[in-house]
Amino acid sequence: MTGALGLAVLGALVSVPLLDSSTAASGGPAPRSTADRSGTWTTAPASGWGAPQCAYGAGKLLCASPGLVFALDPLDGTVLWRHAVSRAPRGGPPVVAGGLVQPAPDGGRGLEALDPASGRPVWRRDVPEYAGLRIAGGTLLLTGADGRVTGVDGASGDTLWSRSVPGHTTPYFDSFAADPLAYATSVSADGTHTRVTAVDPGTGEVRWDARLAGRLRPVGAQDGSLVLLSAGPVHGEARAVVRYAPGTREVRRVALPVPLEQAHGTVRGKDVYLTGAGGSLVAVDLAAGRQRWSLETGAARASAPVADGRHVHLTAPDGRLLAVDARAGRLVGQTAPRLGAGSDRVPAALPEPVLALGHVYGAAPDGTVFAVDGGDPAAW
Repeated sequence: MTGALGLAVLGALVSVPLLDSSTAASGGPAPRSTADRSGTWTTAPASGWGAPQCAYGAGKLLCASPGLVFALDPLDGTVLWRHAVSRAPRGGPPVVAGGLVQPAPDGGRGLEALDPASGRPVWRRDVPEYAGLRIAGGTLLLTGADGRVTGVDGASGDTLWSRSVPGHTTPYFDSFAADPLAYATSVSADGTHTRVTAVDPGTGEVRWDARLAGRLRPVGAQDGSLVLLSAGPVHGEARAVVRYAPGTREVRRVALPVPLEQAHGTVRGKDVYLTGAGGSLVAVDLAAGRQRWSLETGAARASAPVADGRHVHLTAPDGRLLAVDARAGRLVGQTAPRLGAGSDRVPAALPEPVLALGHVYGAAPDGTVFAVDGGDPAAW
């Protein structure tokens, strides 16, 4: 069942709670973790090639590899549970929404949510094929092939709402930590402007709508404002950082001295950190309206950056974690490469570092997940 009819059925469906506690997470012996007293550790939780995608939630390190979702103790790397999945997770780690772990696979017809303590499914539901999936707050946003969006409650799996988003043929969403809204963007056919619509994920109601100049995509939020990258018309390289304040409708644009190809960004306070092809890393001060520094890291490419105020962290294709001084823009620490048997393959996306509990957590092509002291990158 597809199209509008399929999504109409989706709106009427409710999830099936799974009360049978005998439904276990995938078995097998738990891999051992090597840890020291400083909390530095390494573990290989899954066999096969590829760097897991991880995030911190519910007091655990929650990770995904092809065919597997698992939880690690962030203090020593012990594998707490593993759960087999039939499809690869979407291009990112599992997310906690509604108090449950959402594996959130790409495409398909099924959703499930897991108990963060055990990894056992709490609910499952069948849904029509969806073209896009985003988790915002406690809601899963499913975009159907006909462009209609359905909000699914992460705690129960029930449908909260189903509607179209005005001005967007097939809306895909971005969302950011500590920001209550989800953002749909659509670039005009001639590339001269972008329509940005902010939606309340819990109700589907539009909070604000704007038509902004240029080809834009969101990278973060700052004090109620949305931060976007402005891309070139041909190759899509990032040429400027744009901040839009919906309350005043003020637009501030900071041009990049050198455009960045394949740019990824993050926002930390008044600063925006961007990585680009070839391992470039730049810092843009939105308050001052200028680029503060630029660094060539030497990595062939880099993950999206993650910042904690003191350092900017990124992952290299060979599994290294890099730490850069956030003020001075100089490299202050890096881990050793962790290449695996399939290191000649090129992953679609590099895992972002995870910052939690005073540590930086990384994942490498050899399948390992590891922790290092976030306060002392020079000792890595």
